[in-house]
Amino acid sequence: MNKKTWKERFSGIINRINFFNNMEDDDLDEMSEAAENGGTDQAWLDDSDGRSLEDVVAHNRRMRLITRAVVVVVLLGAAAGFYLYNRLHTFDDYVIAKSIDNTMTSGTQYEMAGKYLYRYNSDGVSCVTHKNEVKWSVTYSMQSPIVDVCGTTMVIAEQQGTQVYVVNADGLLGSFTCLLPILKVRVSNQGVVAVVLQDEDVTWVRLYDADGTSIANDKTTISDSGYPLDVDLSPNGEKMVVSYLGITEGVMTSTVVFYDFGSTGDSSSDHELNSEVFSGVVVPQVFFMDNTTAVAVADDGFTVFRGSTLEKKAEQSFDDEIVSCFYDDDTLGFLFADSTGENDYRMELYNYRGKQTASAGLDADFEEIKMENGQILMYTSSSCSVYTKNGRLRYSSAYETEIVDLFYFAEFRRYLVITKDSFDQIRIC
Repeated sequence: MNKKTWKERFSGIINRINFFNNMEDDDLDEMSEAAENGGTDQAWLDDSDGRSLEDVVAHNRRMRLITRAVVVVVLLGAAAGFYLYNRLHTFDDYVIAKSIDNTMTSGTQYEMAGKYLYRYNSDGVSCVTHKNEVKWSVTYSMQSPIVDVCGTTMVIAEQQGTQVYVVNADGLLGSFTCLLPILKVRVSNQGVVAVVLQDEDVTWVRLYDADGTSIANDKTTISDSGYPLDVDLSPNGEKMVVSYLGITEGVMTSTVVFYDFGSTGDSSSDHELNSEVFSGVVVPQVFFMDNTTAVAVADDGFTVFRGSTLEKKAEQSFDDEIVSCFYDDDTLGFLFADSTGENDYRMELYNYRGKQTASAGLDADFEEIKMENGQILMYTSSSCSVYTKNGRLRYSSAYETEIVDLFYFAEFRRYLVITKDSFDQIRIC
């Protein structure tokens, strides 16, 4: 075979293969059927190497399947590699994707409430987006505002004063004035407010609607119930927990008492539902996780109460002193000074069944620590660190300007850093 003839033959084969490649599978099926019925010039369609049309069609389909399989494998491999990189890599730098001016006065503080932020100071409270867009604002005058948030409802009260304001994502729910100085305040998602009031040697724990309507009173003295260290409300506002500190026969005793102001507690004159005594320890923090789960944090461990009557279901004791406690919907976290000297701190994470889910050593300086949308945020005025719920360091770096607050809105590698002058939306890298 001479060179010219070989090129011509080869060119013809290539053209026919390209012809078949560009055809849909249905067209190939029709041609194959036509060839079997003698309706097409079978000799012309047959491959020059002697392959029939059916063999060419089958080969073409196999090649298509192989090509698609290779593409799928490559895409899956790339996706898996990206997933592992994003999950396991520790990021140590950031870029500011967007910066928005912040003109608020010094002393302004922020609380996350769903997809919004509540911004408050001694002059008022505003609801803003993470782009610093104001949705509404309410003015007041308070020397030392204290707040509590449940869901998207927030209460603002004047510590050692008498004013109380209740807001939610739509604006002001109500306001009222107490007759005694306020020590502590808590709110439910429904807008029910629990207030601890000081009256010389008597302390009152009072329950109000958002408009100031009194729901219930609990009068306490150190010689009787003890001093109320902490109080919280269930999200639906029907249950309340109070931690009292007292002295019993010369021994320091903490008593955690649950009250029910719903249908279950109607049969009791004082609405008391259940109580637990902790001898020789202080219980400085109590909180509801949901309507049927509550936690009491002592100086040497924690206890979980569950069910309609909030019975004790789990408890955990610690040998080391608790430095900080933080939590979200499904995880309870504790920070301890690391006694081994290998790290600055030791972090332990638990679920609400009392089972430990993670433990890790931490080398991160912090002034504030909190858990938001499944990530643990630790920060000072000049640096920030982020840890996952399995104790792995996800991000750590210094920051170029003074940090006021740090938030995570569950956006991919994006965080909101609030400074005195700006709202910085950063992307870690």
